[in-house]
Amino acid sequence: MDDADVATLIAGRLGREPWAPGVAGPWLDALAHRHCIAPDRVLWWDGAPATQVHACYDDGMQGLARLGELLAPAQGEIQLIVSEECAPPWPVWSLQASELLPLLGELPFFEYAVVLEGGATLVFDTHHNTLLVSRARNR
Repeated sequence: MDDADVATLIAGRLGREPWAPGVAGPWLDALAHRHCIAPDRVLWWDGAPATQVHACYDDGMQGLARLGELLAPAQGEIQLIVSEECAPPWPVWSLQASELLPLLGELPFFEYAVVLEGGATLVFDTHHNTLLVSRARNR
């Protein structure tokens, strides 16, 4: 499934469109630089130097459970980035942390990143059924 199809499904479920490309593009660039990732890289998770494996999983339900462990301390607004192995800028939504797991549970698998702690933490779900975490270095 390509990112346009996933974006359409997400927009329908959330009842709102992703951020405008003129807003998402510069924000994604800044986020990439914060995590020492080349902003034009397609697989950010493969280029983040501080990425650590959080969990490998066998199926979607197990993946959501492990993601839930990472989201447990998250409060308030987070961002969902639909990367789906396409070049940036990607669709980005802001949503409440409590909305994410139910939303993902309704969708077919796709590659995404979740932005936590105002951009200090990125959680990637890869096509290898692996959750990776990147924590930005303090500057």
